[in-house]
Amino acid sequence: MITVPAPDSTHFLFSPSSTYPRPVACLIDRDAEIVHAWSNDLDQPDPCTRPPGYLRGWNHIELATDGSLYATVPLHSLLKLAPDSSLIWRAELPVHHDLDLTDSGQVYVLTEEPRLLDGRDGPFVLLDNSITILDDTGTATATHSLFDLLTSDPDLSALITGHIEDRRRSSHHHTALAIHHDLAAIGPVRPGRETSRPLRDLPGSPSDVLHANTIEVLTAHPAGLWSDRDVLVSMRELDCVAVVDLLTGTVRWWWGPGELSGQHQPTMLPDGHLLVFDNGRRNRYSRVLEVDPASGAIVWQHHGDPPRNLFCALAGGAEPLDGGNVVISDAQAGRAFEVTRDGHTVWAVRTRTATGEPAQFYRMAAVPATTAASVFGHTDHPQTRSARDQIRCELLTPARRTR
Repeated sequence: MITVPAPDSTHFLFSPSSTYPRPVACLIDRDAEIVHAWSNDLDQPDPCTRPPGYLRGWNHIELATDGSLYATVPLHSLLKLAPDSSLIWRAELPVHHDLDLTDSGQVYVLTEEPRLLDGRDGPFVLLDNSITILDDTGTATATHSLFDLLTSDPDLSALITGHIEDRRRSSHHHTALAIHHDLAAIGPVRPGRETSRPLRDLPGSPSDVLHANTIEVLTAHPAGLWSDRDVLVSMRELDCVAVVDLLTGTVRWWWGPGELSGQHQPTMLPDGHLLVFDNGRRNRYSRVLEVDPASGAIVWQHHGDPPRNLFCALAGGAEPLDGGNVVISDAQAGRAFEVTRDGHTVWAVRTRTATGEPAQFYRMAAVPATTAASVFGHTDHPQTRSARDQIRCELLTPARRTR
């Protein structure tokens, strides 16, 4: 049976990277119409510095139920914008990739900080990822190192140590040490894009062992595998997703090495299963997997037909919709589509720039109709009109059945 959504049930939010240096976030309806947009160039890197793609625009955006937009300026700041794009608050933090909002108004966001570690075979520079918690005023109240959390588990610690030792053999490892030494020579090494960029730009990024790209604050697992307020994270370079307990500083559950390859956006389903977008860098095709964390078994999957018809090497994601369908972000191709559990595509959209090129984005997020309605009184703002001039969204004919 094909589950076809009501025409107005869900909207979708994305931020195309092509709109740098004045990033834009677009909210579209199921007719692929841009019904609202936000834009603000605060804290964007100067184009004269030729920033790499990962420093341009907004890495991730999240829409709150009151219509305010949270936008990450990569490795520099987190912005909270009103529906008219004016600034509500700004937190100067080395944020990246993802954030999650709680019902109490807290913001959980990924941050990054270079660390010099003493390893078994000498020092190593690590771009440590952390979970930073902010209150509803944008004030940071806690930070938890993911490296410290993950290495509290002996098996995960061995996995991470193995990755570090592999990268230590690279000549770029020594370059990373020299960069860190030079930074430390002029004062305390402060996290941020000016510090991270020379380390990230090294071929193979020897310091980027974790590369966290997803964070989700969880409710308790039905079988007790984790508790309320435990946090789900994804580490791309480890091919691993994990649940961590911030109160005790321990790992509750982890899975993925040997099965995943460069994954994004794991998310918990109501029955306690996890949905995850497996980018498939190793096999060069992407899949969406549903995993039973109690057994580690894959209980459902979706891929292209043939499989290589869906391959998103970087970014992308998948998330559940009400009713059981799944929306998939083929981010590098500038498209998203909704599939049923029996493999039918029931909705699809392509995003393009004004010149016709794919308008790539990090991922396209589903927005409930009630949340989308919070900005409907602001649809004629200049930011919305400008977005309609810059970005073209078109509905695609539903694709043939996939599995």
